[in-house]
Parts: sequence; C-alpha cells; structure tokens
Amino acid sequence: MPRPESAAASVKVFRIASPEEAWHKGARVRVATFNIKHAELRGIGAVADVIRASRAQIVGLQEVDVGCNRSGCVDQAVELARLLEMAACFAPAMPYEDGWYGTALLTSVASRVDCSVVRLPGGDASGEEPRVLLGSKIAGLRVYVAHLDLPTGLRLRQAEAIVREIGDCRSAVLLADMNEAPDGAAVRTLVEAGFRDAWAEARADEKVTAPSDRPQARIDQVLLGRDLSRPRAAEAIATEASDHALVVVEI
Repeated sequence: MPRPESAAASVKVFRIASPEEAWHKGARVRVATFNIKHAELRGIGAVADVIRASRAQIVGLQEVDVGCNRSGCVDQAVELARLLEMAACFAPAMPYEDGWYGTALLTSVASRVDCSVVRLPGGDASGEEPRVLLGSKIAGLRVYVAHLDLPTGLRLRQAEAIVREIGDCRSAVLLADMNEAPDGAAVRTLVEAGFRDAWAEARADEKVTAPSDRPQARIDQVLLGRDLSRPRAAEAIATEASDHALVVVEI
C-alpha cells in the first residue's frame, strides 16, 4: 500500500491565513468547485477543457485520483496543473487501487500553492468513506475544499468539524461537493457559522448540478465568508466530462 506522503508530495502543513489577512476587497477573482469523477467519462483532457473554459482562477476539485489503476496511474492533480499552467496541491483521503483518492486545489493566482489536510469524521463504519478538509492560503483568501459523505448524519458531523477547523470564517471560501441541497442540515450549519451561499446571492434561480444521470439538487456549492463582497456572477457549466456541473462564482 502506498504511503500517504508519497501521494501528497505537494501537501505541506502551514499556517492558514488569519481572518485579519483578508482578501483585498477591490480585487476580482473567479472561484470554482468541480467534482471531476476521476476523469472517468471523457478523460483528464476534457476535464481541463471545462476548467479552462470557465476562466476560474481558483478551483477546488473532488474525486481526484493519484496513481490509481482505474485512471491509468496518472497523478491527475499534477496533470491538470500541467495542462492548465496552474499551481496545484492534492489532499489524499483514502488509498485506492495502489494509489490515492481525494481532493485537490488548482490556482493561476499564485505560482505555488501549499495546503494543509485535516481528516473529517467518518470512514470507519459500513457505507462511509474517509473524507478530508483541504486548506490553503491564496492571495489573502483562506480557501478550503471538501467533499462530504452520503449519510445525512455524517454530513452534519463533517460540517460541524469544518466549522471548528475554520473558526472565524472571515476571508474564507469553501469549495465543496456537499452531497445535499442548499437547505440541508450540513449547509445550514455552515450558514449559521457565518458562511453565505454565493449562488443564492448572485442569482434568483435554482440549478441542479448533479448527478447528470439522475438529477437531484444543487449539491456543488461555493460558500463565502461573511466579510467577502457580494458575488458578481455565478454559473453552473454542465459537461460530459463529469456527472457534476462545474460551479464558478466571481467575487
């Protein structure tokens, strides 16, 4: 079985920016969340094409493979970074097929990106998978990436753990596959802690983002810290490269 550190060569623990180190409020940035389904449907090149078309500058990715047999043993985070000329880091959540499966972060805002990885509750009982919270600092924003699990009660515990880990949510952005609708208990927990639903602030309409073969709800979400400016725009880009839409928000 591979060692976690071999899958996370670019993952380094460091001090997450404090709430006082806020994003310059006059600047604009496009942030996105995208569950890529380990590029199973159309390959990693198609995933890169969607991200490029979105013009996102900071992208949180879920269901990313590194060295897994099912995806040709490719380091998908590194390959996307190469194709898109972006910096990347990977957060391993669980070993899978001689490799690792987890979340990743891409950015064109910085030439290098480091991240911390915190394990979330779950992964021990039947029907659960290990999950992690990836955290990084990019240009003064505190950026987090998460992929919550399917059991409702576990999602709530994971959201509570995220709230504890992030603390004061000023200058924070959470890019997540929440696996539940915006009115779900886990999302409400984050909102009660000060996060805001970027889509709801930018648009009046609702949008189902996944899964494409059995549409359910807007489970792919961008949540903004309480001090960040109201988002200027939000878009859900449906694609054959994944069973999830890429959700991009401009703040």
